[in-house]
Amino acid sequence: MKLYDITRELFSTAIYPGDPVPAAEPVNEIRKGDAFNLTRITLGTHSGTHMDAPWHFIPEGKTIEEITLEQTIGPCHVVALEGKVTREMLEPVVPKGCERLLIQGEIELTCEGAGYLAEKRLQLLGVEGMNVGSEETCTEIHRTLLGTGMVILENLDMSKAAPGQYVLVAAPLRMKGMDGSPVRAVLMEGENLHLTPKCETASASGNGRKLVLFDL
Repeated sequence: MKLYDITRELFSTAIYPGDPVPAAEPVNEIRKGDAFNLTRITLGTHSGTHMDAPWHFIPEGKTIEEITLEQTIGPCHVVALEGKVTREMLEPVVPKGCERLLIQGEIELTCEGAGYLAEKRLQLLGVEGMNVGSEETCTEIHRTLLGTGMVILENLDMSKAAPGQYVLVAAPLRMKGMDGSPVRAVLMEGENLHLTPKCETASASGNGRKLVLFDL
């Protein structure tokens, strides 16, 4: 099995205009005589490689802790596109039944392209840019996509992964009531990697949530 880390380093990546700047401040330091190192970090919910929850743009949408593991972990299709991505560009490259789609390249999803992906009922869409659309279409496109219950990954780095089929692992932090979260996104590839997930109820927590497992 081969793993591709498609996450950008948090403190060195570009920052979307107006977003909080990630920062780290030592609280305890061994070099100053403390028994351990401890650091305070400050950041935004959309810092670095991150996930947009529907509540980011949809008032009645799910917040980040309501997003299931099944939605963020599973079979994924990676395609390479450039420029303004229209419906006509997406139709031949999005496989039937695709639930998770990642788009490589410097793209700007058009409103009609977003409408097509909404029709496909994707669970997850990921892009390498800091915004899935342009500044002018940002609100409309986010509402179109997130309004279906889809989640969006932004600011990915897929430079080392070729287009094709993978298993994606991109779980957000479990933070109640939040509109988004940084993620550590990973693509898994391998001949013995079964792309069909099997789910088992996690009984230890007693909260009815499910743990997604894969046969390796």
